Amino acid sequence: MDGTLLYWNIGPKGSEDGPAARVPFAHDMAIWDMKWHPAGHMLATGSNDRQTKFWSRNRPGTAVADDDDDNEEASEIHQDEMELGNHVGIVIGKRGATIISMQRATGTKMYVDQARRTLHIEGTLKQITNVKKRVGALLDRVQTDSEQRQHQGSYGHYGHM
Repeated sequence: MDGTLLYWNIGPKGSEDGPAARVPFAHDMAIWDMKWHPAGHMLATGSNDRQTKFWSRNRPGTAVADDDDDNEEASEIHQDEMELGNHVGIVIGKRGATIISMQRATGTKMYVDQARRTLHIEGTLKQITNVKKRVGALLDRVQTDSEQRQHQGSYGHYGHM
């Protein structure tokens, strides 16, 4: 119920040992409905996250390139974490908006451990690197804004007489 999309091929050339395809984090919440295009190359999914997504694959009967080990390794899911310090609220955002939009943009799953002040990230190595860059840029921007306000406040504002 984590929003992962799985499908199996059935029939004589089916995928008996497991799903034919797996799309981790396809949706932010559980997928409630799926419908295939009559030609079998498009899939529409509906989720409790209030999104409808469309997925495509090669049309049935079309040759598919073999996956190599590099491609398989690149899609492997990893976990990592990032220290947030006093900026937990900035990363979460108002009503979770910042972290939700970042998850959608990067295709990762993230949650904040508020007690430890860390951001936990699940995704491919490329996705995790992307998240760390985005969060780092966000925290740098917040730090720069804070320093500018302190600098302006140290001079004070005096009225003219």
